Amino acid sequence: MLKRNWRTIVIFIALLTDTFALTVSAFLAYFLRGFFPNLSPYSIAVFIQFSTFLGLSMIVSGLIIGVYRVTLHSNTKRLYFLASKSYLYSVLILFSILFFFQYSNFPRMFTIIYFLVLPVLFVFSRMLLKIFLRSMQQRGYGNHHVLLAGYEQESMSVVQRFKKFPEMGYMIQGLIVQQAQKSFRNIKINGSPIPTYPLSEIQDIVETCKVDRVFIPSIETMTNGYSAIFKICQKKQIKLKVLSENSDSLLSLSRVYDMAGITIYSPERTRIDMAKYVLKRLFDIVFAVIALILLSPMLFVTAAAILIESGMPILFKQLRAAIRGGEMFSFYKFRSMVKDADALKESLFEKNESDGALFKMKNDPRMTKVGKIIRKLSIDELPQLMNVIKGEMSIVGPRPLPVFDLEKLKESKDYWNSIKVREKVKPGITGLWQISGRSALGFHDMIWLDLYYIENQSLIFDLEIIFATIPVVLFGKGAY
Repeated sequence: MLKRNWRTIVIFIALLTDTFALTVSAFLAYFLRGFFPNLSPYSIAVFIQFSTFLGLSMIVSGLIIGVYRVTLHSNTKRLYFLASKSYLYSVLILFSILFFFQYSNFPRMFTIIYFLVLPVLFVFSRMLLKIFLRSMQQRGYGNHHVLLAGYEQESMSVVQRFKKFPEMGYMIQGLIVQQAQKSFRNIKINGSPIPTYPLSEIQDIVETCKVDRVFIPSIETMTNGYSAIFKICQKKQIKLKVLSENSDSLLSLSRVYDMAGITIYSPERTRIDMAKYVLKRLFDIVFAVIALILLSPMLFVTAAAILIESGMPILFKQLRAAIRGGEMFSFYKFRSMVKDADALKESLFEKNESDGALFKMKNDPRMTKVGKIIRKLSIDELPQLMNVIKGEMSIVGPRPLPVFDLEKLKESKDYWNSIKVREKVKPGITGLWQISGRSALGFHDMIWLDLYYIENQSLIFDLEIIFATIPVVLFGKGAY
């Protein structure tokens, strides 16, 4: 049980570690404050309340920024960078609140000492956590037996990554290639050459080496002679992941830093998946209802503007699905185009500036004047809150695609099988694609980001994406 849920346990331990650092910082700040003369007197309750607020703001900002998600799957440099952002945000939040409410009666010296001591204690506590995790790794916790498949040209770079970041616990058991090649024998870990096996032997190797992870350089690997890998992973309940420079650069666009790649297949965990579903559904309903109430004036003004400019209908309704042949539903948006936009779409396909099932044009002639504004600010997406309440969509999730466009795709059957997990969660209003460039990214890039989200989906990750969506919407990044 501990080994199976090790990542969740480590996140919980990291939270406790940081809580320890925050608590000790408060005690030290209170103690050191006593050495300064002529300070205003405060009751002990004031210090407890103030330090509690400071600690909670640090923890919450850390959760939203992603400090805890990267604990196992990123490097120390990235962790400290995100922790620094959390620290600065907390300082800004504190002084903004004090300024807004004109609250001048607070323990200044205590606050200054607290913010000076905290970084030192944070680094110290994280060093202790790192030592603890290494000792647990030696006992087998957080270790994974992995195979690399299809890395004929780039196996050395992947091996070097695993050597550079031993905290990920990836122990390479071998390289799987189309035909065994002696040239790979010069790749070594701890002085021993990594064995190379032909694809035909993968089932025996998986059983012999107790493999629980298989890495490939791209989804297309499965359509280039390696389709047997996907079937083996499904049969043996082995996680299948994509790891390459392309996946790294794509994740960095969405400010996600995960050295462990993008999962395209993961064994089901019924109880955990059900708990996630219930929690996510409750969050979606509450968020959607509150958003509709708060944004009702904007919804009314937008509806009126569309009606005045081009008449009815105000809403645009379209059949959408997660994958080709998947479950369909009616998708709502504020109408941002002329009434016969779908009929005109056929004549504009040759001018499409995206690929796959994404039709995008920066200067689409079908766009109305109101439509250009609401598209830029993503106001046209707000009616999807009704889809959320109906249970057809979620606030955060993969972007649903037009059924008509999905039917036009020429992807192979193996490709659709490999991304079938995209139906595992409900489509979302926002997601990693939206905060990574939106229309500037292609169809396959969007699919990769969706697969990463599905594997790592949690309420914390949803909050992280929602907060990252705010500046994207305000500045209209990638919206057209």
